[in-house]
Amino acid sequence: MPRRDYYSVLGVASDASPDELKKAFRALALKYHPDRNPDDPSAERLFRELAEAWQVVGDPDERRKYDRMGPLYRPDGKPPTSEDLNAFVAETLGGLFRRKGRGDRGEDLRYTLTLSLEEVARGGQRELELMRRMGCTRCGGVGGEPDAGMSECTRCTGTGRTPGRRLFRTECPHCDGTGKRVVTRCKRCKGAGTHDDKEAIRLRIPPGVAAGQKLKVRNKGNIGRNNGLPGDLYVVISVAEHPLFRRRGQDLLCEVPLTLPEAALGFDLEVPTLDGITTIRVPPGTPSGKVFRLAGRGLPAHGGRGRGDLHLKAVIEVPSDMSADARAAMARLADAFDVQAHPARARYLDALAARRTSAAD
Repeated sequence: MPRRDYYSVLGVASDASPDELKKAFRALALKYHPDRNPDDPSAERLFRELAEAWQVVGDPDERRKYDRMGPLYRPDGKPPTSEDLNAFVAETLGGLFRRKGRGDRGEDLRYTLTLSLEEVARGGQRELELMRRMGCTRCGGVGGEPDAGMSECTRCTGTGRTPGRRLFRTECPHCDGTGKRVVTRCKRCKGAGTHDDKEAIRLRIPPGVAAGQKLKVRNKGNIGRNNGLPGDLYVVISVAEHPLFRRRGQDLLCEVPLTLPEAALGFDLEVPTLDGITTIRVPPGTPSGKVFRLAGRGLPAHGGRGRGDLHLKAVIEVPSDMSADARAAMARLADAFDVQAHPARARYLDALAARRTSAAD
């Protein structure tokens, strides 16, 4: 759907003759051709709008369709879709209620922040440095040199609005509704009114934040067109892999390797926590897979209500590379065990013998 009155784009009345249309198009196209305005970022946009307008109203058949359909005109000749109608209503209402001098809202920005589990646990603040588009402080966002860089727009005589059909946008296409035109471009922003620059932003991180969660920082996106309100910054949280812990919600999981003698005899074991190191008692005869739970030693719940638990899983590590003396000692140890030392093994052997007997019968 056309977002602007094509006649206003060309600077002519809706009853202009074909010759008047052609003359206006040629003059403006020559003036705003990108090759003649390499340093003007708005020239290319204006040139595209002029070409679009001429393609429609410069063709007699298309011009008749355009005059008949108005803002619901489609180049393919099809009737407007429901999306077209919704966009038209939104555009019309936006034009009616938009305050004068208020530009369009800027784009939102996205930033990925990687945290350690320790940072997730304690929360706090982080300083982010990101590139965002901001209003030029030298020219105040208007694009012209201070004091002498702007003049009144001759198309709308400084009103920022242009005559046209009642249902069309009435914002002047030549000055974007500001009523001013750039005479001398600002030296800092080259006439754009905005420039990209780095900014340090302080972000508050709530304890217990989850991976994939978005933290919103208002008004820290790109500034809008014509000094419109800036968009927002969305910080997406990523949690770095930890050498000891795995996260499951607010709980933490940690595998603790034990030697066979340690698991068999029991001992006092130092284990890690997010706050440092603590000691737990491993009882004699601890099997592989046994889980020890330390209540309240996990991550805080989002919002600060309660904490998860720390689960320590004992994993018995079997020696993989033994000397001859160690192998001999292991053999003597195996001979020293009676059947009661390995009850699960004894049950397995009994079940295996019963199956062998059943198969023989």
